[in-house]
Amino acid sequence: MILLLFVLIVAFVIGYALLINKIKGLPPGPPPIPLLGNTLQLDVDMGKLLQKHLIRDSDKFAERINPTQLMRLITGGENGLVFNDNSIWKEQRRFAMHALRNVGFNNATTQSTVIRYAHEIIARWKEQGANRTPVDLTHGCTVGVANIIWQHVFGRTLVYDDPLIAQVKHLAEESIASMGHPLVMALETIPAIRYLKHVDSPIKRLSNVNKEFLNLLDNEIALVMKNFNEDEEPKCYAETFLQEMRKRKERGEDEGSFTHQQLVIACGDLWGAGFETTVTALRMAFHFMINNPEVQRRAQAEIDSKIGQRPIHLEDQKVLHYTNSVIQEVLRLNASSINFARRVSAPVKIQGYDIPIGTGVIPQFPLIHNDPEIFERPDYFCPERHLNEQGEFVKDARITPFSVGKRSCLGEGLARMELFLFFTNFIQHLTFSSVSKVPPELKLLQSLARTPLPYEVIVESRD
Repeated sequence: MILLLFVLIVAFVIGYALLINKIKGLPPGPPPIPLLGNTLQLDVDMGKLLQKHLIRDSDKFAERINPTQLMRLITGGENGLVFNDNSIWKEQRRFAMHALRNVGFNNATTQSTVIRYAHEIIARWKEQGANRTPVDLTHGCTVGVANIIWQHVFGRTLVYDDPLIAQVKHLAEESIASMGHPLVMALETIPAIRYLKHVDSPIKRLSNVNKEFLNLLDNEIALVMKNFNEDEEPKCYAETFLQEMRKRKERGEDEGSFTHQQLVIACGDLWGAGFETTVTALRMAFHFMINNPEVQRRAQAEIDSKIGQRPIHLEDQKVLHYTNSVIQEVLRLNASSINFARRVSAPVKIQGYDIPIGTGVIPQFPLIHNDPEIFERPDYFCPERHLNEQGEFVKDARITPFSVGKRSCLGEGLARMELFLFFTNFIQHLTFSSVSKVPPELKLLQSLARTPLPYEVIVESRD
């Protein structure tokens, strides 16, 4: 009896693997593994299809498959600005974009603030790097980026040595590392995994880290509520949200999606959108500089020639062609290794096959960034690939580190501004070089994000 049952199970698995694509009318391909599908069989050749269809028809792939189990674990339900795909997400994303615009997201004041922080960090690094003392750039980059997003979300500034900065960065790193663990990624397929939160496991670590992070955000919101003058214009996202909650209450309306829990989760999502990607890109950029000193010298020479010693502003992008190509090459090599699942929301045809509405799709943008048929020697750091014959910078629509379409990162505009202003102002006044004669190899923590492991540099003043 047991042998017969075993034979039937094996026959079912083999039949499933061989026939499932034909039964569903999907394109031919390698037999999928039950539960795992074709995840282990992804190939860089898929980059061509990704470029042709997902980037060109991005709105047809804009709906997100809600990771219900993950959301329950880290947000307590369908809250926030990232994982949802429902009326709550649409309402809250529109509100967030409107609120951030009103408090100066991406405007001239923000630009001036970024430049001011850049020069404060430059002074710190000069002091720390005196007498060729090795410097870890992580904290400086973290302080600059953290303060910008903290001001927009909570309306206050953190001092350079504020322990809150280190705490938030630690929690963000722990959360990203845990979310990239295979057990966490299998949570939606095998919901029973969630019970591992009661024993020592990646599930429990993720749950505990997020509880600590949400408590931190809750405390920050309590400060906003304590100091918020409702008769004045809101100065940050949290105040704008609290004002909307008050207005609905005064009108006798249902609070709808404007709940305290939604505010907490949304603040965390905005922090994530405006923080980790930018800090990681800056750290990657300086690693490439110490490994490619000729690139750093050429970018510095361009800045010296076109800008001189005055602070660099966003409008200077139009004359800093080589420096822009350096930043775009950093973003090409810095794309997150994992993207969240979406679903087909409108009829789409791929290589002659109709892909049904509702089909799950996981866009892997690094497949394009690392496709040798698109970018020659894709593993090689080569800013020159982004210049035309006249030496002018050419923006490449195929490089999409912030995703595309309606699901693109809310913080993309701010992140691009920060990356340009911090990087250019830093190399204008400082030269970064390797501690040893042989520059360190780029070692990455592969998780939801590709994060460089800690490294130190020699910082020398150019002033």
